[in-house]
Amino acid sequence: MRNLRPARTKSTKVSIAILASVIGFTACYPPGQAPILPPGAEPAAEANVVQLTPGDWSIKYSSGMPANPSADPGAAWSFKLPSSESAGHVNYVQSPFNETIQMHSVSLTFRIESDDPTYNVLDTGDILPATFHIFFEQQGDNLIEPDGRWWATPGYNLGSQDNQTLTITVPLTSDHWSNVNGETDPQRFASAWQNVGWVGITFGGQYFWGHGVALSGGTARFVLVEFQVI
Repeated sequence: MRNLRPARTKSTKVSIAILASVIGFTACYPPGQAPILPPGAEPAAEANVVQLTPGDWSIKYSSGMPANPSADPGAAWSFKLPSSESAGHVNYVQSPFNETIQMHSVSLTFRIESDDPTYNVLDTGDILPATFHIFFEQQGDNLIEPDGRWWATPGYNLGSQDNQTLTITVPLTSDHWSNVNGETDPQRFASAWQNVGWVGITFGGQYFWGHGVALSGGTARFVLVEFQVI
């Protein structure tokens, strides 16, 4: 998945703007393949609830990964991070979500179970450390419009607190979210969230938050304990 997700620096924003003017923000899928668009009207199993069964989550725009996470004893689900030696990478992991009442925050409880991991970012223009971030996507997103997807801060630097159970809670206020172009705008954020169709996480580096992560050594497993919108 090739969303252009810039770093929070002026120089990087300028360079991304120049790149966008040349190629546009359209390279959101593997080269030579058409984008796999999220269904515009796919309902969640229950409004205002993030389902935690593995089959309700999709692993998208990745390589060497299953279509869904696996059930995990004592948690909701998990998956192993793939090896870069076999050209694997994990990018997006998401689940349908519909809101009918006002929600105030997104909360994720997770664990990275790792053993001597070496994390790599897929994009050669990105830098370590590798990360994952909470994100959401609008219904009917075409993977081109900048307001179709929004990412939360803070994220998590892979390897920084591995083998601990952690919780990230992010308010549903625009100052904690930015779009594909790294822009923060209260009205556009509110409009996007009112049309939310998916929630989840994406993996990348410090600049491009959804461009993918792989392992060049060791092992690592992402374990989801809880994902709530409250």
